[in-house]
Amino acid sequence: MRRGLGVFLLIIGLVVVFVAGQGTATLMLQFRDMAPHVGQAFAVRVVDEMTGKEVDRVAVSEIPSASFDLEFVVPIDAAYRLDFYADMNGNGRYDPPPADHAWRIRLADVQENRTVRFSHDLEFTDIDWPPLVDGRIDEGDYRHTLADPATGMTVHWQNDDLTLRLGLTSPGTGWLAIGFKPERRMLGADILIATVTDDGVVVEDDTGTGQTSHRSDATSRVLEEAGIEADGRTTVELVLPLAGGESGTALTSGETIPIILAYHANSDRLTTRHSKRTTTQITLDGQGSE
Repeated sequence: MRRGLGVFLLIIGLVVVFVAGQGTATLMLQFRDMAPHVGQAFAVRVVDEMTGKEVDRVAVSEIPSASFDLEFVVPIDAAYRLDFYADMNGNGRYDPPPADHAWRIRLADVQENRTVRFSHDLEFTDIDWPPLVDGRIDEGDYRHTLADPATGMTVHWQNDDLTLRLGLTSPGTGWLAIGFKPERRMLGADILIATVTDDGVVVEDDTGTGQTSHRSDATSRVLEEAGIEADGRTTVELVLPLAGGESGTALTSGETIPIILAYHANSDRLTTRHSKRTTTQITLDGQGSE
């Protein structure tokens, strides 16, 4: 069930409880008639329908019984998508139905505590379970991978109609960067520069102001980020809205996008000149890839 079940929670007929706070609502998910999947791995994720940002996910190593409950706390004044699946074929990763059984429930305008009851049925949906953003990239996590020979960097990516998920690795312990749609060298590029420090991941959202210059944007459109340094390499995972927002270039499902890749071998200073850079391209998944 891929890394979506990397941290297993064994549920023995209990409720997973998250403490609610001001401006939040509790979503109680009641699963019933799940006898066909008892003993199978199971996972649920809650997604903001407007932004595509993942609010939370829970992974269960084995469904304990035909009836069990899960509880989430979410911000109010939002609509949510509940995606969940059972690892029917038992191979440890998500596969589209009917290999695995997967479902989707949409909730509009959540303003207060809600109870959602789901009884097992055969009305499956391909939920295209995405990688968990934790800074670790395993084989098969992303649909697409590009190994760049000029820099030694690797780009992993997949997208649905709302968000682009990226995994970047570099052969160094300094910063790494990706830029979208450059006009000439860095000019006009929408650039994300990231580094992993003792305090966590630092991501700067920049715009290319010249062929060899860029400036930081006032806001960042990065929805999620994570990263690690290990064995002399840096790995960073990012989630971006395709729409771009106030500071980003809009990207379109199915579009082939020119990109810049760059990294520094050992410096975390984001203004330090790159060790290597290149220009290449990636192609996004088409409409309906979710």
